[in-house]
Amino acid sequence: MSHYNSFVRIPALAIRQKIRPLPRIGLFDEDVLRLRVWPQDIDFNLHLNNARFLSFMDYGRIHLSAVTGILAPVLKERWMPLVGSLSITYRRSLALFAPFTLTTRTLCWDEKWFYMEQVFRSREGLVAIAWVKGLFRATNGNIPPQRIVDLITPGTASPPVPESLEQWNSLTKEKLQSQ
Repeated sequence: MSHYNSFVRIPALAIRQKIRPLPRIGLFDEDVLRLRVWPQDIDFNLHLNNARFLSFMDYGRIHLSAVTGILAPVLKERWMPLVGSLSITYRRSLALFAPFTLTTRTLCWDEKWFYMEQVFRSREGLVAIAWVKGLFRATNGNIPPQRIVDLITPGTASPPVPESLEQWNSLTKEKLQSQ
């Protein structure tokens, strides 16, 4: 059960998109999923395990790609979605059986990366917030985000990459270069 999102939910979503696609949203719109903490999601503290946050986030990004129309060309071309970096800040826990929402949205992109924000909320308020940068890769290399955007909404330009994301990129590069 620990890989339910990877082995059941995500493939089922891809199949559903072929049979009866989800309603489309705009490229910069928020995609909101209503979820619940189940017994397979908790740790010894009886709250949502930090690894399960990441698993839900994987599903949230795939769901966003489905409702924005990105998933169809990705599947057709057999491009792989990859996460390059992720930063998450936890504010409060999610107890067993607690309902919560996961909101995912595209912030912007550059020549290599899509930048997304993912936010977990419960009845009590903000649970966690994350920034994710990801890309799609073909067998011969990375696919520029603008190429993918042009497949679904031709001519749409990215908003400028905010300074805070630029700083995050710099910190990430620093960490990698120090190793």
